[in-house]
Amino acid sequence: MKGAIGAIWSAVASGAGAMGDLVLPRACAACGSPDISSGRLCEPCNIALLTLVGLSYCPRCGTTIGPHIPIRPDGCPGCPNTLPRFTQVFRLGPYADPLRTVIRELKYHRRDTMRRRMGQLLGQLVASGTQDDQTAPQIVMPAPMHWRRRIVRGWDHARALAEAVGKELRLPVGNELVRLRNTPQQAHLPRSRRITNVKGAFAVKNADALSGASILLVDDVTTTGATANEAARTLLQAGAARVTLAVIAKSEPPTAYAQQASGA
Repeated sequence: MKGAIGAIWSAVASGAGAMGDLVLPRACAACGSPDISSGRLCEPCNIALLTLVGLSYCPRCGTTIGPHIPIRPDGCPGCPNTLPRFTQVFRLGPYADPLRTVIRELKYHRRDTMRRRMGQLLGQLVASGTQDDQTAPQIVMPAPMHWRRRIVRGWDHARALAEAVGKELRLPVGNELVRLRNTPQQAHLPRSRRITNVKGAFAVKNADALSGASILLVDDVTTTGATANEAARTLLQAGAARVTLAVIAKSEPPTAYAQQASGA
């Protein structure tokens, strides 16, 4: 019953999103300007997006690092003392405009054109950083949304993003990872409660399909990494060999990238 309801809502949301792309005025997804240059962004926002994407970051936690700090695969000074279960992070940029506004639009006001572009960029980033058989993902897995939240929101934005990434990488998108509890949103909780909030929140169905597989876990934003860590732990316990995280943005203090973004 839950699956049927989800399928119906997904179909309705898909049709509504496609219709919106056809009939709504073409405007920048970040600032609302009618002057669109590429992928639903105006030229200034497109340049700002590329500036964020060009910032260096830690491949273990996703935090922006300074231009003179070496990038180490085993982490940076900002990494948590206990490293997460996922072994690598790919991110487009820090959680700042225009990425911040784009993510909100994808989450709450379905924007298929921008979703496809974000998925394409993220897929290309992953492909460029996983060129050997040991690190290359085999299955794309969205961070699952609880079925109640999916009904309220009208669609599963993380799965839609994962499908765009999977299309770019030519990889299947799995549905084996499920959310058992409708937990409070992590963004509304202090850091001290985020780990306990998601503990035991996920499960895997049909674990045989994941045995020995390299999984690319896809979500929109990561902050402390607690949700992705718990999802990765669940996947690894089910038999996956490796979990890599791919997100549009990493939420962090703005001082971490302000000088680099401004060219200082």
